[in-house]
Amino acid sequence: MAGYKALAAVGRSIVDLLNRRFDEILPAGQPRPHAVLAGTVDFDQVNSNPVARIQYPAISVYCYRVSVDREVRPGWSAVASADGIPRLPLRMHLLIAAWDSVVESELESLGLTAQVLESESILTGPLLHPSGDWAPGDAIAIVADDLALDSMSEAFQALTTDYRLSLPYLARVICLEGRHEAGGEPVATVAAAGVVS
Repeated sequence: MAGYKALAAVGRSIVDLLNRRFDEILPAGQPRPHAVLAGTVDFDQVNSNPVARIQYPAISVYCYRVSVDREVRPGWSAVASADGIPRLPLRMHLLIAAWDSVVESELESLGLTAQVLESESILTGPLLHPSGDWAPGDAIAIVADDLALDSMSEAFQALTTDYRLSLPYLARVICLEGRHEAGGEPVATVAAAGVVS
């Protein structure tokens, strides 16, 4: 099971995968987008200065929500009752957006990103960033999310940036393992026999 750094490690895993595949797929000399894990502050600084995280052309991977995976939680609760180790299965809700000065380039970058994520939708083994403290059998599925237009608009209304054409994705199941508590000392009960005179 994954440690507390797993959410960040999933974001890094997706970004690393996208950047590797962009380098492999796109012809040498052709401008290629650079995938970045973005936060809300990064949207305010797009292309604004040389140290801005999002520089054209780019693909931003933005986690706008983390939720408990209620479908698999009962199963993990049963496992926890057997071995005493709590586990919390989580989902990361992602918006993936393209950034470029030409709309056609943005659409091509989004298409390429979708192609990569659909081709390699299961991250496991070496595709998982090592910072997540993964167990040998851990696997994360990256699947298209069903996000209504209203919900996507609401997400952008909460941000200071203008609406961006985005692909909603879901990373699941990221199962965080509870801390291992040190076992207590065994308790011995000693009964003393009373003497009656």
